[in-house]
This record gives sequence, C-alpha cells and structure tokens, in this order.
Amino acid sequence: MRKLLWVLFAAGMLSGCKKEEAPAPARQAAGTEAGEGSREAPTEAPEVLDDSKPYALTQAKLDAYVGYQRQVLDAYAAMARELQAAKARLTAGTLDAQGRPVGMTESMKAIESKAESEAKARREAGLSEEDVNRIGSLITDVITQRHMAAMLDLAGELKRLEEMQARLKPEQQKELEPQIEVMRQRVEETEKLVSVRKVHGDANVDLVLTREQDLMRNYQDMLKSFGGKAQ
Repeated sequence: MRKLLWVLFAAGMLSGCKKEEAPAPARQAAGTEAGEGSREAPTEAPEVLDDSKPYALTQAKLDAYVGYQRQVLDAYAAMARELQAAKARLTAGTLDAQGRPVGMTESMKAIESKAESEAKARREAGLSEEDVNRIGSLITDVITQRHMAAMLDLAGELKRLEEMQARLKPEQQKELEPQIEVMRQRVEETEKLVSVRKVHGDANVDLVLTREQDLMRNYQDMLKSFGGKAQ
C-alpha cells in the first residue's frame, strides 16, 4: 500500500496536476518508509506493529529520528527533482528501446531509489520500523499542532478580542464574554497540546518539544518539497 501511494504521487507529478498544499505531513511525511518492506533482506522477518501499547520515547531515539528524518527529506527532494525531469521527457514523447515512455520508467526508478534511501537511513539510525512509525506519529501530532497554532495566532486573536471587549459598554461586554471564554479555552488547549498529550502522554510530548526547532524546520522543508507554503 505504501509503495502504491508513491506510484500515485509520481503519476500526479508526471500528469502535470496542480500541486495542492501539503497536508500536515501526515504519518508518511513525518517518516513512514514508502515501499520499504519490499527492499529489506529476504531473511528479515517483517515487524508486527502494535500501537495499542504505550510507546516510551527516549532522548537517544528522538535524536536518532531527527537525523533519520533529515536524510529522508533529502531523499524526497532528490526524488522530486528526478520526477520533474522525467515529466519533461515524458512530455517530449521520448521512448526507450522497448518503446516505453522514458519519463514513466525513470519515475518508477526514482521512487524505488527513494524507498531504498529511507530503508538505509533507518538502519543507519538504529531504528526499527515500529520506532519510525510510532515516533513519526507522535512528532507529526505535536509539530502540526504547533505549526497551526502559530499560523492561526490564536493568542493574538484572543488579545484583540479582549481589547475590543474593554472598549464596549458593560452590557455589551457581558454578551461578548462567552465567546471570549471559548477562545481562552481553545488557546490554552492548543498551547498546552492537551489533545496530543491525551494520546501520547506528557513525557513523550515534553521530550519532543526539546527538539521542536529542528523538527519544525524539517516539517517546513517537507511542506516545501510537496509544493506547500511554509510559514
């Protein structure tokens, strides 16, 4: 299934479809390894992932994941360049010796190369597939919420609303108070990552925040690689 996602991505690149802003790099963007299972050594048994059990992140695994994620981003960028070049050749109608469109053949090679790079980066980082998936899920939830909070500037909106309330008559202030209270709760929940902590636990979230700057940079670079707009 993961490999199919990349095939579809390549097809979209080659067809010249308009790029949409990247979704919060969903689990795959945060580090899921596309097509990796097919590239592992035949003697390596596939891992059985059980995300029903709590996952305890460590500083060592977090640091390893940040480096792994950086390498994966480089693989994404390389693949994107190769797909764009393949798209140009496909548009030109160039055929290989077997009469197949050169662009499509090269796009598949680019995807395979990206998958191999991901698998190699994971092994070098000393991370298991479960590590990559569980840490990626955690980081995605934390960083996307922090990114959205910064984009929406909820705290700034609350401050402006409170300033407006202060200029109103007492009865008007009272009418506006329920809306302001809702905004206060929303700001608090967003800044403290309340919903994320319920899913992943305080210790895991607090640990991720120690590398927030690096992870946010990686996140924004990922958005750029998919044609999205980083903030």
